[in-house]
Order: sequence, then structure tokens, then C-alpha cells
Amino acid sequence: MNELNQRRLVAIGELLIDFSGDRPGAIATVEAFVRHPGGAPANVAVQFAKLGGAAKLVTKLGTDGFGDYLMSVMKDNRVDVSSIARTDAAHTGLAFVALAEDGERDFVFYRHPSSDMLLDQADVKPSDFRTGDLLHFCSVDLVDAPVKSAHDKALALALANHMTISFDPNLRFALWPDREQLK
Repeated sequence: MNELNQRRLVAIGELLIDFSGDRPGAIATVEAFVRHPGGAPANVAVQFAKLGGAAKLVTKLGTDGFGDYLMSVMKDNRVDVSSIARTDAAHTGLAFVALAEDGERDFVFYRHPSSDMLLDQADVKPSDFRTGDLLHFCSVDLVDAPVKSAHDKALALALANHMTISFDPNLRFALWPDREQLK
């Protein structure tokens, strides 16, 4: 049995819809967008599962059709969805992404707030954090919202359980009102 099959990955953070431009160009010039599942922590969980590991995602989705679609995608990719909460208080997050001619990405986020930002400490279950497992998270959901306290709790539980912790800075400056706060 390889190490992936012995340790479980717990990813916490955003699961959202990326609407990608159908051709290169700025957001203002793209005529059509195509729906894709997105969110860096969710992408890591899916890839870990595709490599044969056990992966769980801790997040919150809206009770909208986008949330239903993302739940289906996670299940289809063998990601444990038992710690994905649902809410009527906000819609599932959306990001529009255009790829410029020079390869740079241009983002417009719809998260004011989005459902993942409403994940709070009560949604983080101590039973999800087992000794020896892996925790992965990104900077996107460290904004000053309930989700930041959920991450604080997850990190405390991971440290208490001697989990390996992985952090992806995944800098999206447009999501931070103050770059000093981001630092």
C-alpha cells in the first residue's frame, strides 16, 4: 500500500464555479464563458483522489444549482463530501477568468459574500482531523469573514493531531481590501 492510501487529505476552502473565456482576451472582450469546477483546495482534493488517495473537502456551498453541480463533481471524483455544508444565506461563489494574449489571467470574483465565506467554526468537525493525515488550505479564504475562524480551528486541530500542513498562497489581490492585511 502506498503512502497516499495510508494518509487522508483534508482540504479546506473554496469550491466554486470558474467561468473561463472561450478564447484569449480581456474580460471585457470575451463573448462567451464556459463553466468549470474550481477553487484551489477543491482542485488539490480531486487530484489527490485521482492519484489514489482518500480526500475530504471542508467547505460550504449555496443551495443553488451551482452548488448541486459542484457536489456532483466532487462525488464523481471520489472526494468525501460529508463535510461540505449547504446554506441559503449566500450563493455558491463564481469567478470569471479570461486568459490574455500574454498568458496572464484576468479574474472577476462574485463573492460578496459567497457561500464558502460563511463556513464557520461550527462547520469544522474535530473528527475530520486525524493523526498523521494531511491538511491543505489556501489564502483565498483567509479574508476577514467567518471562514477565517473556520481555518483557525482547522489549523489548531491539525497541529494538535500532528498532521502535515500544506499552504498554497494562491494570491488573488482583488479579494483583499488591504494588501497589508494579506501579508
